[in-house]
Amino acid sequence: MDELVVGTYEGFLLGYSLSYENERNKLKQTFATHSHTSSVRCVSVAGKFLASGGTDDKVVVIDMKSRKEHTVLMNHDGTVNTVAFTNSGTHLLTGSDDGSIIVTRTGNWQIEKIWKKAHQGYPVTDIAVHPSDKLALSIGGDKTLRTWNLIKGRPAFTINLSSKGVTMPTEIKFSPTGDRFSLIYQQNVDVWTISKAGIEKQMKCTSKPTSVQWVTDERMFVGLENGNIITLTVSDTQAQTYKAHKQRVKCLHYNNDILYTLSSSGELKAWSVNDSKLSEICFHNAACRLTCVTFNRQSQFIKKEEKSDEENSEVKDKVVQAEDTNSEHSEDEAEAPSHAPKRKPGAFVTITYGNEDDEKTGIPPPKKKFKKKKRNKNRKNKVVE
Repeated sequence: MDELVVGTYEGFLLGYSLSYENERNKLKQTFATHSHTSSVRCVSVAGKFLASGGTDDKVVVIDMKSRKEHTVLMNHDGTVNTVAFTNSGTHLLTGSDDGSIIVTRTGNWQIEKIWKKAHQGYPVTDIAVHPSDKLALSIGGDKTLRTWNLIKGRPAFTINLSSKGVTMPTEIKFSPTGDRFSLIYQQNVDVWTISKAGIEKQMKCTSKPTSVQWVTDERMFVGLENGNIITLTVSDTQAQTYKAHKQRVKCLHYNNDILYTLSSSGELKAWSVNDSKLSEICFHNAACRLTCVTFNRQSQFIKKEEKSDEENSEVKDKVVQAEDTNSEHSEDEAEAPSHAPKRKPGAFVTITYGNEDDEKTGIPPPKKKFKKKKRNKNRKNKVVE
């Protein structure tokens, strides 16, 4: 069952699914947890794991299959502002007011990398992971945009946003393919291009933007502080405006031609999207102040799990058949170890740490030279008289 998961100011995590009952669409609550002791600031999901960060300095990991708390990560000494799983789900990146970015491996939940002063000690505001899982972008209180190499586990380069006219950025988000990303600050939404490593378009809004949701690499929805939603196209200067909520739009999420909008007052709405035109489907009052949102595609995970179980059963049957046919083989052959198939690694399975000076200069480390040992031969010196 696919569901929307929202975080609240009161410390709750709430799940909702869009269903059709009594000849009308309805957002039905699926679960509720109260793992945080204070406000939930951020939430992210990958596979069966849901991670949320809050002002209680905790990262709570929930197993969405059992709907129970899986583990709690107490690695930060400040409010956790951002959590982001890699797209392959192998690692979790977290950023905090303590100025650090921590990379944690999913499953054993061991820390693999800590950048203690990721933004010179200033709070880390937001983190966005590229769809390829090869790099991540972060913004912070030092007004810089930093790129992190997720393959080698080291910083790549830094852009001074002040020199670009950007002050106090609040959100960064990649487009579906990762060719572009959006940056929110004050009353502006800037679109950057990865290939050009610079600003492609600057758009000034009538009200302060709060959240961006990409639909395609060309089109996006923007939630505003006055409660409106606007649709923007990178190649077009005109924007359509929709009156969505009475109070500010806190966050947005788009999935399968449905746009979900959340208001700080607790309103949760679902809209059908047809050629950039919005049509309200249903409305729900969560009775809590909503702060963040993510989407749990649990049905896809379950299907994959069922498929893997079927494949494992087929493999077991083949093994049993092979054992029956090979029962007459010699004992040496029977005791020979079987070689299991190797797992295909993801894009962010291992992080290697090398010499940072080599990374800056681009010069590979010198190869070690091995001297060949000379053979000692007892030769008699010839005496010339």
